Amino acid sequence: MHYTLKHLRYVEAAERHQSITAAAEALAVSPSSIAAAITHIEAQTRQPIFSRAPSRGVSTTQFGRRFLDEVRLLLGAQAQFDSKVGNLERVVDGTARIACFTPLAPILLPTILTEVRERYPAFQINVREGSSEEIVRAVDEGEADFAICYGPVQELVYRFLPLFVGYPHVALPAAHPLASGRFVTLEQLAPEPLVVLDLELSRRYLMDLFAARNLTPNVVYSARTTDMMRALIAAGMGYAIFNVRPMSKQTYATGDLVRLPLAGEHDAPSAGVLMRRDVALSPVCQAIVEACEMQAMRGDFDRAFIRPHIPQEFRGSGT
Repeated sequence: MHYTLKHLRYVEAAERHQSITAAAEALAVSPSSIAAAITHIEAQTRQPIFSRAPSRGVSTTQFGRRFLDEVRLLLGAQAQFDSKVGNLERVVDGTARIACFTPLAPILLPTILTEVRERYPAFQINVREGSSEEIVRAVDEGEADFAICYGPVQELVYRFLPLFVGYPHVALPAAHPLASGRFVTLEQLAPEPLVVLDLELSRRYLMDLFAARNLTPNVVYSARTTDMMRALIAAGMGYAIFNVRPMSKQTYATGDLVRLPLAGEHDAPSAGVLMRRDVALSPVCQAIVEACEMQAMRGDFDRAFIRPHIPQEFRGSGT
């Protein structure tokens, strides 16, 4: 499901006022904004939330009533969170040590830390980047308070707060023949020159994607950083498969690249916050983790991933 807190607030107001127009007036937005939110959520849930009658406004369906009960629980929890954050902003200071998986760091940390800095100017934040093994080791050895990485994790040892699913997608040179399509398949990509990230778990994940379809990729280039990978792709040297993308437009010394979803269903890890179960977070770290969770609920990370292309015949089939 993909909808924001704003969508939920608009739908809740429509039910509370039993009118799209009255809800719009109460929230100081246009009626079309309320109507669009309702349409969006009904499309996501594939269930009608309201029945509409021109003379009687809107009334909730049976599904809509159950749905809005859950919405109000969520919005109530958010209000409690906002109140808690308000208190933290007045009293919390200190240092947080964050370990971050290298490919995620330049994409997620600026968004996270900009808001954290605005709310908590007294915070000191130390960031260390590394491979998956290195950042987990840093958390285990007490050199980092928590980590931002991919799951899954050992649930008996760690707590993991998922922020979003990193669906695999392809980055192609802008001039590549496949770049003009709406999606690509691994079968189309397999013979093409592939650029891989020179990290063990990342390479293993990539090889497993192809192995799941009995394919062997044509690995031609290996790079130590995702910045170098993107530069090689933009220059026309090959393609690569990523799970996240920069949330703003990138420029390159030579050429440009295009990102497209992969067709079909593939293994997709969740990006999130990893914490040890046997270590209590300090108020500083807890405030940052809660800020991450709220950003995820608001959809602040939505530009960091690309949803897969699922062929029509597989949608809703349960397979």
